Amino acid sequence: MLPTDGRPVTLRLRRPVRLRVFGGRAWITRAGCADDHWLEPGQVFELPAPPTWFGWRIFASGEGASLVTLRAEPPI
Repeated sequence: MLPTDGRPVTLRLRRPVRLRVFGGRAWITRAGCADDHWLEPGQVFELPAPPTWFGWRIFASGEGASLVTLRAEPPI
């Protein structure tokens, strides 16, 4: 679950993954990438295999006071 005060959390992901959003709108971005992504409940953000062993560094936060949950799923 993401903090309800809008603070971003940092995730380190070292394999291909799908991030699915539940319960509210979520903001997701990758370190070193200029793109920001806003996802609605039920939407998925797919990350391929990271380019290095270090993995992806992801920042995520929920919008407003909604309870937002991100779930990591294996890629299809």
